[in-house]
Amino acid sequence: MLWKRVATAAVLVPLLAAAVLFGKGWPFTLLVLAAAFLCASEYFRMFFPSPWDRWTGVLAAVLACASGSALPFPASLAALLVCVAAAAFHFLPADGSQEEKARRAGLSVLGVVYIGGFLSVWPRMLLLPGGEHWVLMGIVAVAAGDTLAYFVGKAAGKRPLAPRISPNKTLEGAAGGLAASMLFGGVYAAFFLPGVPAWYSISASAAAGVAGQCGDLFESMLKRAAGVKDSGGLLPGHGGLLDRADGIIAAGPVLHLLAVLHYHPLTGA
Repeated sequence: MLWKRVATAAVLVPLLAAAVLFGKGWPFTLLVLAAAFLCASEYFRMFFPSPWDRWTGVLAAVLACASGSALPFPASLAALLVCVAAAAFHFLPADGSQEEKARRAGLSVLGVVYIGGFLSVWPRMLLLPGGEHWVLMGIVAVAAGDTLAYFVGKAAGKRPLAPRISPNKTLEGAAGGLAASMLFGGVYAAFFLPGVPAWYSISASAAAGVAGQCGDLFESMLKRAAGVKDSGGLLPGHGGLLDRADGIIAAGPVLHLLAVLHYHPLTGA
């Protein structure tokens, strides 16, 4: 129900903003690690009936997120590769055909990179100049895009966006969501990232919004492959945490790259 979605957001948004802005980044990092644990739990529960397989994947994803958040870049990349290798090699001595082992190993590696690796870039963004506001701008852009896509799609949606993956999403809703991402992200940046040109902040907000919508579709594809309607039931009106965080997960690497390029252009200027 809509009121449940609004009530849940009303509780989560202030908590998230406080975690980003206060405590020198540690509250937000801990919050991201908790999200990685919960999202990984939902992801691996969708695909792995065995608790041993499931919790091995969850542990690898959380370790990947922790190392990516805390270690310098070369070390964090090495740690991610170790977690990925551990998740894959876990299935080598497992029972079943070679095809089944490869399928489970691939799903496990995907979960580690998709959840642990992608989420780890959000705390890393705090290390950039004005990093807390890049984080909040990205969250605002993704959340505004998700919300307006829902309402525009309900009110005016006619042409399906990806009917085989998510039949309720429409092109009109996607366009409305993209416009909202650009507007709200651009306005936030105008107030809190004054050193970033308007065209750049609007473009970054648009990129985060598009990535967020793609992340939503990708998670819908995962649920369809797993044969479930929701990833879990943690959040009233939203389903599981992965259902709510899918756009944020996908937008993180894109926004982080654009934030880094703003301060360190490839031209070296």
